[in-house]
Amino acid sequence: MMNEIRIAVVGVGRRGGHLLELALKTAEKINPVAVCDIDDSHWYKSMKDQLPLSEKFPDTHFYEDFQKMLNNEKIDVLIVETPASIHAGFCAEGLQRNINVLSDIPLVRNYAEAEMLWEAGRKSQAFLMTGANPNEWGFIEAMYDLYQKGLLGKPFYLEAEYIHDIRYLWQATPWRSKGGQPIKYCTHSLGPLLRLLPDDELRKVSCVSTGAHVVGGEGQNDLMTAHFTTQKNVVVRFTASFINEAKCGLHSYRVFGTEGYFERLSDRGHYPARSMFNSKKLYGASKLTELPIDTTRPELPESYLDNVHGGADYVLLYDFFNALRSGNMEKVITLRDGIRMSLPGIFAGESADKGGQIVDIVYPWDKD
Repeated sequence: MMNEIRIAVVGVGRRGGHLLELALKTAEKINPVAVCDIDDSHWYKSMKDQLPLSEKFPDTHFYEDFQKMLNNEKIDVLIVETPASIHAGFCAEGLQRNINVLSDIPLVRNYAEAEMLWEAGRKSQAFLMTGANPNEWGFIEAMYDLYQKGLLGKPFYLEAEYIHDIRYLWQATPWRSKGGQPIKYCTHSLGPLLRLLPDDELRKVSCVSTGAHVVGGEGQNDLMTAHFTTQKNVVVRFTASFINEAKCGLHSYRVFGTEGYFERLSDRGHYPARSMFNSKKLYGASKLTELPIDTTRPELPESYLDNVHGGADYVLLYDFFNALRSGNMEKVITLRDGIRMSLPGIFAGESADKGGQIVDIVYPWDKD
């Protein structure tokens, strides 16, 4: 059992800084010993009229060299908040040094990274928790509670949509303007749904793309849709669009079960987001019933809800530190969970490149 927890953060931009500050609110005896970033302005300059992190954490050492930080500091926890495409290497390095890791999503960008990270996790005396905050949204927790109580029965068809026009970010983050395949950024959508399929893997996928219609950029995919099937013949559909004129919210989900149904529709203009369900197993709930919950976790104090994730980041950190101190891993979103929600999008992109051809999805543990 740990007493003081010495943490370091790699990638200390807006989100990395936010998690560093939130960590100190989440658990006692947290010691932020070091941070690392290739841009020292993230540490030394103020952001949005706030004090720079260097003044908020005067005893924390700043590094531009990740290896130097690991060599110089004694670290119990590494928080990985680098850009989405470069998580795996930092995570593996931490695990190889027996440092516990909390990593943002997606965990990997290709199958080779998944194999490498899985092997690092197997050999490590530490553990990795996947920072999948969508898994912790209030309405997702409600959906999971309905499932655990048997009110949905066995899910047999699930779907999710991630509709987000991010052209406004092209100037601040130019790499986004190069298009790519939005279907690969699937963790926000597949992660919550896979909570309902704990013993079933996504095994086949067919994915198609609209190509570039809206702005016509080379290599861009305005919208992509994938159909996955599991080894137990459950169908999962996922649509992702990051260039569009849809003026709606970002995330929608639907679950068809043998005993009931759940859906969360994102906001539509002046119509707010709604979460609804019905169930044959609950008296009085045979008709679609609205649930008084959305992203926010209602059980949390107001002071933990001052970010767009409605307290989900707090829940992640709380469960992570609790696992470190108590050894209870029940609430941990594991390395395996993270790979399960990351790899299917990579294979979906491969299918799209082949014109929608069905592609088999494999996982590193298939060899075990």
